[in-house]
Amino acid sequence: MTIDHGTAMSHTVPAGPGMGTCHLIHRPSPRDHYLLDVPGPGEENFALAGEMPVAHPLFNDGPGRFHDVQIATETVREVGEFIGHRYFGVPDDRPGLFFRLALELTDLSGWRSPHRLPGEGGIPVTTHIRVRPANVVDEVPRGLDFHIEILIDGMSCGTGAAGLVFLMPRLYRKHLEHVRRAQPAMPELDDFPDGPPRPATCAEVGRYLPENVVISEPTDCARGRLSTWVLTEGVSPVFVGGDGQLTGLHLMESLRQASLLAAGRTHGLSAERSMPVSCEVNFRGQADLDVPLRCFAVVGALGRDAEGRPSVPVTLTVTQRRRTVAEARTLVVQDF
Repeated sequence: MTIDHGTAMSHTVPAGPGMGTCHLIHRPSPRDHYLLDVPGPGEENFALAGEMPVAHPLFNDGPGRFHDVQIATETVREVGEFIGHRYFGVPDDRPGLFFRLALELTDLSGWRSPHRLPGEGGIPVTTHIRVRPANVVDEVPRGLDFHIEILIDGMSCGTGAAGLVFLMPRLYRKHLEHVRRAQPAMPELDDFPDGPPRPATCAEVGRYLPENVVISEPTDCARGRLSTWVLTEGVSPVFVGGDGQLTGLHLMESLRQASLLAAGRTHGLSAERSMPVSCEVNFRGQADLDVPLRCFAVVGALGRDAEGRPSVPVTLTVTQRRRTVAEARTLVVQDF
């Protein structure tokens, strides 16, 4: 990924596998046009420009009816921490964690994946990012608020918001150590599957490759309530992080798959023709990969969107040893 500051100087940060090249363009305000290298406490604006991936191991796996929404959310997650360190003066030793994420698809037609003939080139996607500092102490923000607009092939088709917090490294390490010590000392919180979880069917979660299925066949499914396990073994390397913690991509994909599975099992929506058109996620804590994670889904009533398409609201909770890791609300729509 190339970072363009509006001058001849540029920086490069690694992109995910199969994501291709993206350009992060800083749009400085007139007040700091001649001070581009000085982080400021005010609002900053960026444009993240690139093309839809064609060989990503996850985003290009599936029926191909829609572009994968996580293309936008994942790229914003990748640059969020960099923006804080580079433009807002946050010390490099403070890692950034997203604690809130919301996304709404404003025009589903822009997310339909058209057939492209050889030589036509990739489909351009641009994400406009507006960033504001939050909880500023001594002119250094403890967090950032993001507001985004997504354009695919020039069409505005999605908006979103996110909150990022920067952690003090010493306090962060102490917190992780405390949680890991406390968990084994409380056996009453144990929550484990009765046996090895069996992966859900690929078709029911909108994927083709078994290694990209990250939720199990439901262990309990009655009256619009569904319980499944998040799979962490035998999954694609694209989900693997480097610190023994569940990655954001892994968690977001499990929520997407659970939403499709729940809407299909309860109201018969086809995963091949469906996608979450809105999501609101609150991240409550981190999760260890070596402890089972359960995902609960509660399905609402079947309705219709403004275009008459079947729509189903789903409320999801991810827990680990009965401790909430994430809470989410999604709206799954089946396209015509």
